[in-house]
Amino acid sequence: MTIPTTSRTLIQANIDRAGRHIFAIFPDADTPGFAYTIGNARLGLPELLIIGNFAPILMASVLNEVGRRMRQTEQVPDRDIDIGGAFPIRPRLAGATARSAFTIQVGRFLGHEEYAVVQLLLPDPMGLYPGEAGCDPRYDVPRP
Repeated sequence: MTIPTTSRTLIQANIDRAGRHIFAIFPDADTPGFAYTIGNARLGLPELLIIGNFAPILMASVLNEVGRRMRQTEQVPDRDIDIGGAFPIRPRLAGATARSAFTIQVGRFLGHEEYAVVQLLLPDPMGLYPGEAGCDPRYDVPRP
């Protein structure tokens, strides 16, 4: 997988303007697409990650809305989040593999790997989440 590079200046400008920078990575033969934030960790909050071959605009919208709510409440999401869709978004605390396989640019930007990642799980059209029996394989994404 190729990791794109973006200048620190651009990342910082986005954080200053919007509170976060969002990386969206297209899928390749081995890895589904994914998107994640940079900017929350500096406030003591987790970075957010969505894995799946969803439209980048959908992933960015979800990351922006959940990030906005998290910053307003200064609380880590720990239960289903209703943002107006047919089914809520399910947060889960991701492990170290999320940092090493998905949110690599966060560590590079911060200069360390001491940050948390919350993965936001999006359900399939029937409302089943990754890891649940019967979840549509297209939605049953890795849960690092």
